[in-house]
Amino acid sequence: MQHFYNSELGQILALDPNQTYASIPVVCAMLEIPHAPQLKRIKAHATLATGLRQLSVPNLDGEDERQPCLRIDLIPLWVAGLDPKSVSAEAAPIVQALSSEMASVLWQSFRPQGFETNDQLLPNRWEQTQAEVAYRGALAVANLTREQMLLERQLSADVEAREMGGMSAEIEANAVLLARTVRRVAQVVGERSRRNEYPAIFDGLYRQWGITTYRRMPQARLSEALAWLERWYGDALGEPEPMPDI
Repeated sequence: MQHFYNSELGQILALDPNQTYASIPVVCAMLEIPHAPQLKRIKAHATLATGLRQLSVPNLDGEDERQPCLRIDLIPLWVAGLDPKSVSAEAAPIVQALSSEMASVLWQSFRPQGFETNDQLLPNRWEQTQAEVAYRGALAVANLTREQMLLERQLSADVEAREMGGMSAEIEANAVLLARTVRRVAQVVGERSRRNEYPAIFDGLYRQWGITTYRRMPQARLSEALAWLERWYGDALGEPEPMPDI
């Protein structure tokens, strides 16, 4: 969240980069909003509530006092949900920018395959500048990397493929198959090249198939993607043999 961490909002909230928790009453005072309703809102939010703790921290007078605190990585999610009209005049435009940027990033991460929209951060593909095209590609690679990371945890724990977020069992099984193949290629080829091969693989998947998640790989093109990965594996090892099973 670039607007949050690299702009004056961090200064407005008096946050230290080394902090792991921030006092809710102190942050609310900085934003000029009452903290009791916000504390209630945080407790009622399933994700925000996981980062809520009672800790001894300095109050506005600099004296240590036990206060409700929120884990620092959840501050952007909390702040983005605020009504810009309800906060201080100084913070209002930054809260609005944070909310808009988060909405755009989430949309670019989870939009349906091939669906375009003229959101604030990224215009339609045919209207994008070179910088915007580069950003979109980098975001896609980051999404694929995150999905690979999560699926590898699932595979390592021997969790069988299952429906996630309403996806069909077939789509989920295909996503796991792609993750297995990507992991095998990256590990074996990486041992030979002494490099981290994941970035190049993700970049190739995005460039050739335009996917930002394995679950968007068209069923009709799944075998094509697997064959591409197999060629990568064989070329790197000097062997045209099929990849061994994981």
